[in-house]
Amino acid sequence: MNELYTEIYQQELKTYKEHLEILGYHKATITAKRLYLKAFFKYLEENKIFALEEIQAKNIAEYYKILQQKKNFKNGEPLSRESVNGRMRNIQKYFGYLLELGTLKKNPASALIFSSEKERKERIIFTQEQIQELYEVTENLQERNILNIAYGCGLRAGELVRINKEDINLQENLVVVEKGKNNKRRIIPISEKIKEEIQEFLKSQEQRTKNQEGNALFLNIENRRMQAKSFVAILKRLLQKTEFGQKFTKSELQKIGIHTLRHSIATHLLENGMKLEQVQYFLGHNQIETTEIYTHINQEQLDNLKM
Repeated sequence: MNELYTEIYQQELKTYKEHLEILGYHKATITAKRLYLKAFFKYLEENKIFALEEIQAKNIAEYYKILQQKKNFKNGEPLSRESVNGRMRNIQKYFGYLLELGTLKKNPASALIFSSEKERKERIIFTQEQIQELYEVTENLQERNILNIAYGCGLRAGELVRINKEDINLQENLVVVEKGKNNKRRIIPISEKIKEEIQEFLKSQEQRTKNQEGNALFLNIENRRMQAKSFVAILKRLLQKTEFGQKFTKSELQKIGIHTLRHSIATHLLENGMKLEQVQYFLGHNQIETTEIYTHINQEQLDNLKM
């Protein structure tokens, strides 16, 4: 690829690379993102656009069309749709970074969506309103606190199974995941309202837990540690009580599990303005790329994109 000759674009490549390094991206990912951004800057130079403030939505749309015609140098075939959209999402995130710095006041790519069709088909994400509906149909403290911990804390199914009473620090409003994926420990803050509901739940379980097996937070009807299948069964039972849940097909219901709540909270945190690296820590991901896969950027997020 020809070198850039515009000083501002040269500097932007350097500072954005440093930004990605701080966020903890893998070296290979940083290299790819830098090259994709460099190619976009080269297009801008060729079209005599030499300042970030001059970039308009029509320029981005035109570059998108160019990428759709671009050939893969390995096989001579046009770039796949997912590859093209991935490059365009990289450009959108770059503009989000400029917004956060205050370099730009408006994201020229905000009206454009380059989503992953594969992800959209495979994953079901509850809206924040739908999560509220789930809470409204709970009938007891256990059901409510399963949502508090699974959704509110973004736990994986295995983490939900393993959580013990001593992992709840009510004095400091914290939930401690002692052994997450790869035995990684993380600490998750909880709201005062969730704390009070967990406290009430624990108090209601005092008599029952005297003869329990271990020190599990959630018990099944046999006073044993609740397993993943039981958690999923409770979630689906709640879904069947909601108006939106009754609309799911049998095939869609089969895809829903505790991971659906986890994906949903990740998306909602981004919608509410949390930075990607903060969501990474919340979910317990080693690589920020994994967090990007788990989250679903929608139109509202693109309009206010923050990295």
